[in-house]
Amino acid sequence: MNINLNHMLKKLLCPLSLLFCFALNTSTDALAQCVPNTSITDPGIYPDSATGLTPAIVNQPYAQDMQLRVPVDTVTTLGGAPITVQITSITLTQFIGLPPGLTYTCTPSNCVYPGGTNGCVLISGTPLVAGNYNPLAITTTLGSFSGFPLTQVDTIDYYFINVSSSATGIYESTGTGFSLEQNMPNPADGPTTFRFMLPHAGEAEFRLINLIGKEVYRTRMDGIQGENSFSLDSRNFSEGVYMYTLEFEGQTLSRRMVISRK
Repeated sequence: MNINLNHMLKKLLCPLSLLFCFALNTSTDALAQCVPNTSITDPGIYPDSATGLTPAIVNQPYAQDMQLRVPVDTVTTLGGAPITVQITSITLTQFIGLPPGLTYTCTPSNCVYPGGTNGCVLISGTPLVAGNYNPLAITTTLGSFSGFPLTQVDTIDYYFINVSSSATGIYESTGTGFSLEQNMPNPADGPTTFRFMLPHAGEAEFRLINLIGKEVYRTRMDGIQGENSFSLDSRNFSEGVYMYTLEFEGQTLSRRMVISRK
């Protein structure tokens, strides 16, 4: 039986699949722990994939609180017939792909979450290397169902952490002096600013594309040598996840932007 946690947690009507296992990086000295938000009653992982994880900056302390609510049961098919699967517990066993310098702690500390309960994971530390750590592969293990032990491994690959080299957020470059920053703020709920570097003056093209591949915005601009910036009002676009690209002299860089109504 294949498990898809994202749909199971959101719809509770998917192939049997269970939450995430968070991978431990080499550092184990992060002692801080998160506090479960017991007001969350809808099964799922928070922040969700649309909101994403907070960007990080090299050599600056980072903390991201991830809350979860474990379902009591889910529905899957066995022999072509739907069956209700009772979830006794989920164990978070591995969190692959964290940026160097970051690690995690669970609440409860053993990373075992009984069905129908709230828990959380705190990602913290000081990132050491800039980059776009995408995806974070999260593996899950199901404890048992219907009184019978069951171990099931699943991977969630829609979380990532952008680590920029400075507070300005530059983390992607072609190595030729052409680079693109993460828009700020992100997620956006109003005006958001895009910054980029050009090796010399010239025309650059910006495109904004939604998750189904439809271009929703395009503009050309005359850039100067060095740093350039412009702003968009995210209120002109629907809530959701977008990719934005910048093309300059045949080179293209792209980033992800989230528009979230608060």
